[in-house]
Amino acid sequence: MKLKANYVVTMNKSYEIIENGEIIFDKEIIEIGTNLPKCEKEIDLGENSVIMPALINSHTHLEFSSNKTLLEYGDFIIWLNSVIKHRETLFVECKTECFKKAIDEMKKSGICAFGEISSTGDDLKYLKHSPLKVAYFNEIIGTAPGAVDMLYQDFLVRLSESQALEGKNFKTGISIHSPYSVHPVLMDKVIEIAKKKNLPIQAHFMESKAERRWLDEGEGEFKLFFEKHFKNAKPFIKPIEFLEKFKNTKTTFVHCVYANDKELSKIKEIKADIAHCPVSNRLLNVGLLDLERVKNFSIDYSVATDGLSSNYSLNLFKEIRAALLMHIELHPKYLAKDLLKAVTINAAKELGFNNGSLEPGKDADMVTFKLPSKVTQKELLPLQIILHTNEVDHLFINGKLIK
Repeated sequence: MKLKANYVVTMNKSYEIIENGEIIFDKEIIEIGTNLPKCEKEIDLGENSVIMPALINSHTHLEFSSNKTLLEYGDFIIWLNSVIKHRETLFVECKTECFKKAIDEMKKSGICAFGEISSTGDDLKYLKHSPLKVAYFNEIIGTAPGAVDMLYQDFLVRLSESQALEGKNFKTGISIHSPYSVHPVLMDKVIEIAKKKNLPIQAHFMESKAERRWLDEGEGEFKLFFEKHFKNAKPFIKPIEFLEKFKNTKTTFVHCVYANDKELSKIKEIKADIAHCPVSNRLLNVGLLDLERVKNFSIDYSVATDGLSSNYSLNLFKEIRAALLMHIELHPKYLAKDLLKAVTINAAKELGFNNGSLEPGKDADMVTFKLPSKVTQKELLPLQIILHTNEVDHLFINGKLIK
């Protein structure tokens, strides 16, 4: 099949944008360029049309998708207490239709793949039928020393159940919730599995000032939080010691708003990535990741929506538009290019899928849509895409049109 568009945004290493471009594909991309050979089926997408790689939402918590107005925003610890209070209610209320709505919203906004953090495994029965590609991260959480063995055995069962679904469209990973919420012995056990099985890892890191102070000093709001909920009054691990554990793994650290230069240097050293969730960070009022600083350390980053426990939408175009408007110190023209990379090729690398760019041999995971009018300056195309796109006209996954 061949598609023709006014603009083909490849997201390849040279960030090539092909005007009046064409793409020939089956399950994978066969050829891309201009004046390509004739095909039996050809579609000209018309004026102001764009073809680009389908988007990838690298970090989500779909278990919380029933939340609308129940949880409290504006302060990280207040929000966290509300999550603990309402967690079971939200999980019970999110059944088949809830997951379907979440996936439909992502699908309409051109998302072909997402990383799902699963704390219970209950979502597996819904997500195994997902029309989108899934990177399924089995999460481990728990600090009580006496519960390590029980938590580990439960984790092994969940991991085995998800690995039974492994295939081209479903990958399995591991999630260490955070340095403050997982016992180091438990961390070591599951990280060792990730190393042996070459599984991707995600871990929340330095999301809030409260986490920063707790891990550095053992004081502050988290001290009160742990005394209230878990009777644990001191941190188990220092931040650098935590990061060291992820050597020789494929890890993405989520948030990193309060990561210091020493920690960013360590993240770079172990060749990890960062997932940036700007709307979530804003609603929890924790601050904003310094993207220029991250770039200066040559760390790749993705942009993700997080879950509906700390967002109002799973639409990635809305997310990167929010990022564009929040990062006021960065030039919008250049930031726009980085943000499109963050939800395509960078996110594909984090999740381990063979997509994220339009190049021969890559999976034919693509979206098409139209801009409201012609873009006269090609270098402004990424910015105009972010400003004017909410939903796509067509979503292809492995060359198949997803309806």
